[in-house]
Amino acid sequence: MIHLKTEKIIITTDFSETSLLAIKHGAFLAQFTKGEIFLVHIISKHWEKFNVFEPSITLDNVEKASNSIEQKLQELANGITKDYGVKVTPVVNTGNPTNEIVRFAKEINADLIVMGTHGYSAWEDLTIGSNTLKVITKCPCPVLTMSQFVETLGYHKIVMALDMSEHSRHKVPATIDLAKQFSAQIYVIGVLTSDEESKKPSMEVMLKQVEQAAAKAGLICKSELKTNVKNRAVETVNYCKAVEGDLITIMTDQDAELSGFFIGNYALQVIHHSKVPVLSFKPQDHPENVNFSILAGT
Repeated sequence: MIHLKTEKIIITTDFSETSLLAIKHGAFLAQFTKGEIFLVHIISKHWEKFNVFEPSITLDNVEKASNSIEQKLQELANGITKDYGVKVTPVVNTGNPTNEIVRFAKEINADLIVMGTHGYSAWEDLTIGSNTLKVITKCPCPVLTMSQFVETLGYHKIVMALDMSEHSRHKVPATIDLAKQFSAQIYVIGVLTSDEESKKPSMEVMLKQVEQAAAKAGLICKSELKTNVKNRAVETVNYCKAVEGDLITIMTDQDAELSGFFIGNYALQVIHHSKVPVLSFKPQDHPENVNFSILAGT
């Protein structure tokens, strides 16, 4: 069963506006939960194509790039420690960004990765093609992403969508963990498509059991069932907006393309279009070994 820890938080940065926003969110979370931050920048082999500094700095080799980035990263780390009072370790590595982030996360046994991403305007978009997406797909720990649209810090209303797939329920204990940390309310939306009408009683039971699990943890939990849903991602994002949620928790789909360029359409679209942070969990490798007796749905 998945539970959320925040003792070791990796925050990746390329010094863009969105990644600096991710730093604020990650630092706030670390401060609130007494976690430790590893501030990571990866110099890829294509580093010379990008200018991430102001004022502009001419870098004519990787060694100079590394030195300049280490200095910039240390300045950021010092600022985080000053503003949030948390321990920050700056880390600069060279190589493939995805591989290096995943390798480092495994090396330190990271609990969470915080990254910025970019939203898109059309619901038809199916690919991101970014390091963020690849990390979400390949990294064993949860990944918290946010776009440039995110404004507030902290989580008071956490939205969680459930469908009838078994892995959809894996995120329930972790969502409750996070809600307890912030004394947040949980808003659960059950989504059933037009061909799942016969599963309505099972979904109603599952929603009730989630409410009971939250109540046992001392949390307020509200649920709503949506039937004849055409697009689960649209329904989730719209529901979050309607209840004024400030975080969405999702599972990345089990049938995701392992190349790192694709994940299931639901997770992909939610990450694309959410105006609030999205916390993504990977399905467990052996769900048959997990006890879901309190959330069986049947």
